[in-house]
Amino acid sequence: MIRLALVLALIAGPAFAQSSAPNDPYFSTSGAWGQSYGDQWALARIGLAPKGSGKSAWDLETGQNRPVIVAVLDTGLDFLHPEIHPKSLWRNPKPARPGESSDGYVDDRIGWNFVDNNPNPFDNDGHGTFVAGLIGAAANNGRGIAGINWGARLMPLKVMNLFGKGRAFDLARAIIYAADHGARVINLSLEGEKPTRTEELALAYAEQKGVLVVVAAGNRAGETDDRVGGFRRALAVAALDPQDRRAGFSNWGKHVRIAAPGVDILSLRARRSDFMLLTGAKNYRAGDAFVGPERQLMRSSGTSFAAPFVSGVASLILAKNPNLSAAQVERMLLMSADDVETPGWDQLTGYGRLNARKALEADPDYFLFAELHKAAPVKDAGRVVLQVSGTASGSRFAGYHLEIGQGENPASWRRAGKLAAGQVQDGILGTLGFEDFGAPGRWTVRLVAQDSRNFTRESRVSLTLQ
Repeated sequence: MIRLALVLALIAGPAFAQSSAPNDPYFSTSGAWGQSYGDQWALARIGLAPKGSGKSAWDLETGQNRPVIVAVLDTGLDFLHPEIHPKSLWRNPKPARPGESSDGYVDDRIGWNFVDNNPNPFDNDGHGTFVAGLIGAAANNGRGIAGINWGARLMPLKVMNLFGKGRAFDLARAIIYAADHGARVINLSLEGEKPTRTEELALAYAEQKGVLVVVAAGNRAGETDDRVGGFRRALAVAALDPQDRRAGFSNWGKHVRIAAPGVDILSLRARRSDFMLLTGAKNYRAGDAFVGPERQLMRSSGTSFAAPFVSGVASLILAKNPNLSAAQVERMLLMSADDVETPGWDQLTGYGRLNARKALEADPDYFLFAELHKAAPVKDAGRVVLQVSGTASGSRFAGYHLEIGQGENPASWRRAGKLAAGQVQDGILGTLGFEDFGAPGRWTVRLVAQDSRNFTRESRVSLTLQ
């Protein structure tokens, strides 16, 4: 069973025109629902400042010249919304004649409804429209909000019903459909129980086809292990609040790769919908989340809405350089992220907050990964040691070492431990003897990886020795 990755947290088609900034009113305003920050605060936070400012990712790429297909696997899309321009919709370049099919999908002109098995992926829940709006809402049309990619081609694939529920089999079919029909990015703003073999096989197929799959980490404030956010072949995204802190609902774990804004996010509302009613949030009344006199916008929170920021920026990278592989795009996103929370990679926010401008400028072939996943006691040659596991690898890898320091934020560090040889990918990095610490109490273990140019990345984990 899959379902929407959303949570309530109420806090206080492109016109293809050029301008110094998107003229969409909510891009530049603040306080629309009484909050102290911008209505589209998340765009500025990830490096999408006004175009022409010299600081914006849009100064490097808007996505208009080389449209990229982004598949949104969700509750569908309100493709009649005034902020979804007809040019923003993916069109099947090889449609069969009416009533006929060449691949099992009859009349699939703009996508497919895998819930009802028909060619109408209209959104009667609203979640999918909200997600799609963050990626490709019309920009510079003088109304509403601005999407990230001004030339994106949105492929709506409906895999969840009116109540935000769906089947793993339908999700797998939709992933394969997207990969076969030219999607370069797949957005999965959903969560569920342990990933099935069918879903994993579909993701492996998408990987082989060169598709980048972005998934919401989930909203249970728990580990991503054994959940959709833990897909091994997907880029898991955690949610941040306006203070750059991990949102309390956001899942965590070794699968989290990056973070993006996910609290009090403004996007599109599908007609006759209010998906917030389905969250069961205490004291929520119908329409409380609607924004604007025409009630065509709404606000919400969840990792569901952090993921499409990453998908949107990934599509900008591919618009700038269509020849990049999915692995290269992922490296560019991760290696350019702004560190937040604990220094270095951490299980709450991954490599940090998405930075669109820096991602577009990143070297697609460079990476240096340093991830400390776990430190746990094990028996080794008759004695108990602390086994440290994680990842240490890079394109110009020079080596790594382990350090220990007293307290949660040590003032000093010293090298310790016995290391494994060479680069390590989600494996054992080394072991630490309890004599290395010298005393019980709170300690922090730090992994430091280094490249051939003496650049380093780190990752930390704290523990208490009895």
